Amino acid sequence: MSDIEEYGHKDRGRRGRRGSYGSSEDEGSDGYDTRRAQYSDDEEEDEDEDDNDDELRREGFLVDDDEEEEEEAPEERRRKKKKKKRRHIERIEEEDELDEEDLALVAENTNQEVGTKFKRLKRGRTSRVDEDELRAELDDLMDTGGDRQDRSNDLGLFDDGGVESDISEHDYRASRRMDRGREKEEEEGEEAEDSDGLVDDPLSAPRRRRTGHDSTRDDIDAGAGARHRRDASSREGGEAANYLFDSLESIDDDTWMELQDIFGDGEEYAFAMEAAQAPQDTYREKTLADVFEPAELEAKMMTQMDDDIRTTDIPERIQMRAAGHSEALRALSDDDINEEATWIIGKLHRWQTQMKELRSRHEGGEGDGAELFKQAEFFSERFLAGVLEVLKHMSHDFYEVPYIYRHCRELFVTGSDEEANVREWLTMDDLWSLYDHEQQYRGFLASRRHARNVVRRLSGGGGAGAGAGDGAALSQADAAYVSDFIASANCVEDISDVVEWLQARYGREMRAQAAQAQTQAKRAQGGGAAGPWEQAERDGTARLVERMGISARQVGENIATPGRHAVADSPSDALPLDAARSLAAGFGSAAAALRAGVAAFAAQLAVDPHVRRHVRAYCEAHACVVVRATDRGLREITDSGHPAFAFKFLRQKPAAAFAGSAQFLAIARAADDGLVRVAFSVTGEHRFGALADDAALAADAERSALVVARQIEAHARSYAVHGAAAAWNPVRADAVLQAARAVLALVWHETAQRLRAQAEAFVGDACRRALQARIDVRPPRPGARVVVVAGGGFDASARGALRVVYVDGAGRPREDFSADSVRAGSDGAAQLAALLLRRPADVVAVAGMSLQARRLLDDVRALVAAHCARASADVMVTYARDDAARLWWDCDAARAELPAMRREERYCVAVARALQDAPAAYAALGPDVLRLRLHPAQRLVDAAVLLPAVQRAFVNVVASTGVDVNAAAAHPHLAHTLPFVAGLGPRKAHAVLSRVSPADPLESRNDLVTRRLCTRCVFVNCASFLRIRPPAADALDATRIHPQDYILAYKMAMDALDIEEDDDDGGGGSGEDPGRRGQRAAPRSGPARYVAEVMRNAPDKLDDLDLVGYAEELKRKNLLKLETLKFIKHELQNPDDDPRAPFEPPDSRCVLEMLTGEVVGETLREDGTSLVSAVVVRVQPKFAIARLDSGLEGFISVANVADYRIDAVSDELAPGQSVVAVVKRVDPEKMSLDLSTRQSDIDEALRRSQSTVPESSLVDRYFDFDSEAALREHAKALWLKSSARMRTIPHPLFKPFNSREAEQYLDGRPRGDCVIRPSSRGLDHIAITWKVAEGLFQHIDVQERDKPSEAALGSTFLVGDAAYTDLDELVAFHVDPISRKLEEVKRSPKFYDPETDPLYATQPVATLLGVNDYTDEYRARRQELWETRTARHLDTLAQSTGRGSYCISLSLAKPGSLVLAFKPTPTYAGIMKWTARVEPNEFKLGERGRYPDINGLINGFKRMQTTQKSSARPSSAYEDNRLSSGRSHHGRSYADSGRWERDRSSRSGAWGDSHQSSGQRQPGAASASRWES
Repeated sequence: MSDIEEYGHKDRGRRGRRGSYGSSEDEGSDGYDTRRAQYSDDEEEDEDEDDNDDELRREGFLVDDDEEEEEEAPEERRRKKKKKKRRHIERIEEEDELDEEDLALVAENTNQEVGTKFKRLKRGRTSRVDEDELRAELDDLMDTGGDRQDRSNDLGLFDDGGVESDISEHDYRASRRMDRGREKEEEEGEEAEDSDGLVDDPLSAPRRRRTGHDSTRDDIDAGAGARHRRDASSREGGEAANYLFDSLESIDDDTWMELQDIFGDGEEYAFAMEAAQAPQDTYREKTLADVFEPAELEAKMMTQMDDDIRTTDIPERIQMRAAGHSEALRALSDDDINEEATWIIGKLHRWQTQMKELRSRHEGGEGDGAELFKQAEFFSERFLAGVLEVLKHMSHDFYEVPYIYRHCRELFVTGSDEEANVREWLTMDDLWSLYDHEQQYRGFLASRRHARNVVRRLSGGGGAGAGAGDGAALSQADAAYVSDFIASANCVEDISDVVEWLQARYGREMRAQAAQAQTQAKRAQGGGAAGPWEQAERDGTARLVERMGISARQVGENIATPGRHAVADSPSDALPLDAARSLAAGFGSAAAALRAGVAAFAAQLAVDPHVRRHVRAYCEAHACVVVRATDRGLREITDSGHPAFAFKFLRQKPAAAFAGSAQFLAIARAADDGLVRVAFSVTGEHRFGALADDAALAADAERSALVVARQIEAHARSYAVHGAAAAWNPVRADAVLQAARAVLALVWHETAQRLRAQAEAFVGDACRRALQARIDVRPPRPGARVVVVAGGGFDASARGALRVVYVDGAGRPREDFSADSVRAGSDGAAQLAALLLRRPADVVAVAGMSLQARRLLDDVRALVAAHCARASADVMVTYARDDAARLWWDCDAARAELPAMRREERYCVAVARALQDAPAAYAALGPDVLRLRLHPAQRLVDAAVLLPAVQRAFVNVVASTGVDVNAAAAHPHLAHTLPFVAGLGPRKAHAVLSRVSPADPLESRNDLVTRRLCTRCVFVNCASFLRIRPPAADALDATRIHPQDYILAYKMAMDALDIEEDDDDGGGGSGEDPGRRGQRAAPRSGPARYVAEVMRNAPDKLDDLDLVGYAEELKRKNLLKLETLKFIKHELQNPDDDPRAPFEPPDSRCVLEMLTGEVVGETLREDGTSLVSAVVVRVQPKFAIARLDSGLEGFISVANVADYRIDAVSDELAPGQSVVAVVKRVDPEKMSLDLSTRQSDIDEALRRSQSTVPESSLVDRYFDFDSEAALREHAKALWLKSSARMRTIPHPLFKPFNSREAEQYLDGRPRGDCVIRPSSRGLDHIAITWKVAEGLFQHIDVQERDKPSEAALGSTFLVGDAAYTDLDELVAFHVDPISRKLEEVKRSPKFYDPETDPLYATQPVATLLGVNDYTDEYRARRQELWETRTARHLDTLAQSTGRGSYCISLSLAKPGSLVLAFKPTPTYAGIMKWTARVEPNEFKLGERGRYPDINGLINGFKRMQTTQKSSARPSSAYEDNRLSSGRSHHGRSYADSGRWERDRSSRSGAWGDSHQSSGQRQPGAASASRWES
């Protein structure tokens, strides 16, 4: 036999009950026969009685069964038969149980205490189940895998026999418990007979229970409901019916019809059967779920789900990933697989195209991600065929990635050794990617099947959940629409859209069907609230929606097929408001009714599948992410050391650019912490200021909705040219915009989830690769015996500072001791030398938790070198990684395994095991493996998502090395890798280990089948990775060759030895080789001996074989085996080959991190920004040594002590002194630092580390530098403002006011009064605020010079170009003169004050404007009032005089300045304005006009008007009158104030100025000026 079924052929006769597969087509699927054996009580009793009779005859007794039965009463015979049956079962159990010697041997080899009996669950009608016994049984089940007998009958076995039935593991335990219950009842009945002398009364006897197929089962999984349960109260009445039913199961249909014709169908006696089944007893046996917490059962893997996983012939990892949907464990058909291949390849092609585009733009990756499908050619038939075949193995045969990569390489590898085009189309990572996509496709299939079931129910076709008599609720048009969309769907989101559309459109019908089904589950499927169509019918807006001229479905069809539907409108259609007037009564007005109709149409559009698909596709191509810091983020994200600094301002970063990075996880975490706001956009615009608030984000969201709405609107508008179309198009556009807002909210949520899942997958793969690099390493020496010397970080008070542990080649600690030192001449050195002589070692490993281990390494090297010289030994001395040991040494598992050792010794054991078998040592951590430092963003990923991805590292490494299953059974610490064998998992691996022990090891891989440890699919997956060492039957069992390929190995070995195989050979060859006729025939002892001979004596002879020719011969038989033949050859020639990377001692940086916890590049940087605290421990004239808290020592040279020259270091530093230093250089080899304590270096490090100016290398390429710069300016202003408020100036006019407080203070004081106050411009500025007029104040900025310190007052004060020596001089020669000049202006007849005009005596300003609250709004209203009254005043003067008019007034926009307003003619529309500045001793008009008094100013103004009239171009006056641009105290920019400007006032219709100018103030008396006449 060449198939693997030959391995199920052995010992077939001695095992009666076994599960089998229905047909060969069911291999690898979940369709195998799982029916349990059904036994007849009569047959079992007869068999038991015959066995008993045979035993009596052998002992010399005469047995007459007939006479015995005649003499006994029927009840007595029945009781004795039951007793015989029970004894027969007990005898079988005793034969299978281990005796006490075997149990003692198991306990000695497994270091576990094994009892001689299981603690059983007692059962009785009135007895209370002891919870301690239940707990003991649960522990026993965990220790032994369920029972101590060979209970593997529950697993299907592949053999050549007929289909046989079997009982499950759970059924077996249930029957055992029921047997014990019957035994208890029988004992009670016998006791009653002995005490009372009465015959057993069947009416009073305990209820008898059957043990067949329909026996009551314990529900282990609380609330699971998967096990069939029967009330104990109805057991007595249904006993006979069940018994007869089991006996009649084999009757065929014709015989059954004849019986019904003769005896009837039994319906006339139904009332009697119902009465017999009436509840009579309320007793229910207590189960494990009644005693234990569900979490405890789940932790011990004893729930119903765990049992199902153990017994199902599908790899455990496939079952675990598939929890949740029905398609998960179904073997896909060929059509499904073809569709799956198309679906996956399409996704991969889009993904690869996107990644190539990003790489071309240098985006979307951190540079450490694995590049997938590098050899992929999506238009190559060979690549597509390989993907298709791989998917068949995954989806139909349930083969895992390691098996496919190792034993199905012909599917994705082309070429041969003689050809140059050997090409591996798919790597291991590519296969894992296909594995993940296969899972996604199954989720898509489940969603699509659910949607089609919903459509079928609505169409009246029945299906799951449809009640009897369902009518067709779904119209034919809608059914076709939905069916077409489902057929074209290519993602789960499309299917969800269809289901949601059906719920929205047919919610009433679905709820009616659910109510008819009368189950809560189907009620939940029926939907809840009314959908938009139903709601529109309720409120009457459905008629208005119909008037839109096009339905939501038609709009969707137009999007899918442009031009399919046109808007049905005509010129005679009513206008929107007219159409809505019929609904005005229900909504209050026609406008409100129209808005309701628009909202109803928008809701229907928003749930249309085609609309959603279109928006989703557009957003996928154009979506951008906008990130803005919140107020809290602005306060906390202040320097480049913050995790969110790189993205606190992102300017429209494309969503596709997040591929290949974990940045979105960091953004999501920052958003959850309230540090940033995250929004999505499709506009491609950036309209955010420095401090963008929610309004800016809302505006951008509205622009995005408009962009999307414009595309949909083109399919919903009417292109007719008439009034009705023009009136209805805006209504439809409004509905489309509302729908776009709703759909975008859904799409943005999906986008965020997609980006998060993408980032989590990236982090998971990066962590997997980091862990795989650590564990994919060979041991230093094969079977290395390790001595671990650990020191540093241990408690030396009791046993010494060092711990020495000897660990043998199997990982068992054999000897340990403690010492204070191993330096030459110490007691520890003598002990270590004696240990090396007494116990040979291959490796001496040094580890520790402090820098003491560095000096320890030198001592150990010297001692081991002396030992090797004396003993001629070869012992390696190396550092050892201890990251796994630090996590394992104090965990519960470590304490349970090594209870007699202290945690320091356990630490040493873990270090040794990590050297001997790194995968097993790291796998022993379990979920704690995530505590290893694998990726900076691993804390951002949920452990439930990250752990399966990380554990793939173990699966990959185990696939390359395999697991010695006997060693794993003998040494529990080696068994941690067994769950990562392909096909297995924690549950299946535990089931295997429970039946393998040192006393009963596996002798060959055949035992996996013959001892029923594996089912067919699991065996195919795991067989080649479970290695038997040393092999007892076949040398191939120790290799990685799969049993299905043994026959190829046999043939290769025989051909290499030039032996001709015989047809009768035990190997069952593949036929005679025509090219080897005449050669001697092989003996019948089997070909395995030749394999062993080749491996042992003649491996080079395999090089003479023509593997390519043999592969071609097999190819003609439709067998692709070239890669398999190559692999077999390699295994036969290198049976002990370890494909892992060779062992390399940890590099200096790794040792530095291990011993100190410092990470070069993170905690220690050489760029001059790393500040550390240290204590000086040694001082020399030219240098000092300082020690950090981590124990690392730094060197401070005399040149790096101070900025100034010093003769000796002791002048500045002393031992014990604490210093702050800058790291200049890190030397990992010497484990030392170069430090600097110079103040200039410290200041520079502080400046760079606290700098808010982002460096381009530290931030995202889409970082918004403009917003960051504006933020810095804003923060600086706030800081200056806050620091200025704290300043105190020694002057009687000083007040600690801000501008508003100063104005409020001066409001009640006379004109001309002033205060000196702090300035918000910084500590080198002060401000003077003085009162110009009522409600008008000028703020003068004064700059200080020659300040002795920041807090002190300067000795020189500058106001513009004028300089003053003290504040009194400044007030006397600057503020007071300006005040006097303004008083002079007020005395002029041309001065006009709008607030004191007698014309408005009845309209005081306080009445019109209210109380002055000193806000910008009040100033604006006051400015408008002044301009209106000034324009009216000039108009009145011009009308009364018949010529132009002018006036002078104070400037509200620029307090301290004057406004000259001019109306050239009475008919001139508006007024002209000039601004004149008031200096201490002059007036300035324009750049050149300087006038000493008000009359000179008026004359100069008149000359300007005359010059303008005579000039050919009016801009000459503008040129003379232009003022330098500046900024007012209100923050507005003023420029070109001499320009003729017009301001049309809505109130007066007069012209006013809308722009003011502010020039620099000139000193008055101190400046020599040219006065104009």
